[in-house]
Amino acid sequence: MSTIVVGLYKEPRAAKKAFQALVAAGCQEKDLETFDGTGNADKAAEQLVAHGFARDVAERYGAAVKQGHTLVAADIADKDADAAEAIFDEAGAVELPESGKRPQKAADGKAVEEETVPVVEESVAIGKRRVSKGGLRVTTEVTETPVSETVRLHEEQVDVERRKTDRSLGQQEAQAAFEERTVEMTATSETPEVTKEARVVEEVVLSKNATERDQTVEAVARRTDVKVGKTEDRPAAKR
Repeated sequence: MSTIVVGLYKEPRAAKKAFQALVAAGCQEKDLETFDGTGNADKAAEQLVAHGFARDVAERYGAAVKQGHTLVAADIADKDADAAEAIFDEAGAVELPESGKRPQKAADGKAVEEETVPVVEESVAIGKRRVSKGGLRVTTEVTETPVSETVRLHEEQVDVERRKTDRSLGQQEAQAAFEERTVEMTATSETPEVTKEARVVEEVVLSKNATERDQTVEAVARRTDVKVGKTEDRPAAKR
């Protein structure tokens, strides 16, 4: 998104300085426009209205250009608008003249003086926005509890023993006695084993309940009123 940022200058040199500073800061010349002279006054006002300026403000800028000021307008990205305004200020930008006393000519050709007093009225819009009111936080922590228990362990051991004997063998035993064979015996033992099972024993639940309520909000909308009254005659000051 982009926006139009403007700088108003009494001197053309100051306007040129602002133009060059914006280009040096990275602005494209095609996004910059300068208005000066009577012929550009109406064009400046219409350009500003087309970019969202209020017509009365745009016409005041046009009137300033017609009176000899130089207006520099820059089409700037929203994020760079503040930097552009700072560049305009450094170059000597002046405030937009207020609409006030303006010499005009009456129908008979005599000069008259006009002063405008605006009537201002505020409009009030009441809405709502969401704010944080705090809440609850649940944090889990791990604690360790030593557990001790005595268990009886079974343990085996294989022993070898030679016994002297003297006996005769039967026919079948004699045939098997001279066959090669291997006899094994395995000893076993028990070792402690710890098994764990995790079980949910309690649950902590966070819940949020929503309610609605009506609240009356009061505000004040201001408005200026203009009262017209006669002034007392006062003697002119002596020179």
